Formats: sequence, structure tokens, C-alpha cells
Amino acid sequence: MEINTNELTNNWFDKQAQSFEVNRFGAMALMMTAQSCWGSVAAIYALKADNIVLLVVCAAVTMASNSAFIAQSPAKWCLGIFYTSVIANLVILLLTIF
Repeated sequence: MEINTNELTNNWFDKQAQSFEVNRFGAMALMMTAQSCWGSVAAIYALKADNIVLLVVCAAVTMASNSAFIAQSPAKWCLGIFYTSVIANLVILLLTIF
């Protein structure tokens, strides 16, 4: 029996989008707060490392996520940009710490 990982990923993301849509405003507030704090931590470490490029990338992805939530973009866009922001800020954090 072969498992199609692409199908599993799409199903997971679709379930996330449906759950987000049902709880849109509560999820938006929670996700916006969490990723803004995460972006702030990554930004301070980018500043501490004196790397302006990483700071700009951190600010750009964090503001893109916030603006998608505030503009009430479609659920899949909000989630995609949110996950991109979290991963990008994690990478920035790891690059500046180690």
C-alpha cells in the first residue's frame, strides 16, 4: 500500500484552513500575537548579530503575515503566510544564535 505524502499534506492544510475559517477572529488574534512576538525575538537577535539583511527579512515576513490577517485574506493565504513567517523567523533565529 502506497501512501501519497502530497495528499496527506493537502488534507492537513485543508483541515487547518477549515478550522481557521470557523474560528477566524479568535485564531487571527492568537496567531498574530504569537508570530509578532516570535518575529520580535528574531529581530532582536538579528540586530544583536549586526545583520541588517536578516532584520529586513524578519520584518518583511512578519509584517506580511500581520497585513494578511488584518486585510482578512482567504484562510489558506493567511495560514500559508503565517507558516512562512514562523519558519523564516526560526531560520533567522538559528542563524544568529549559532
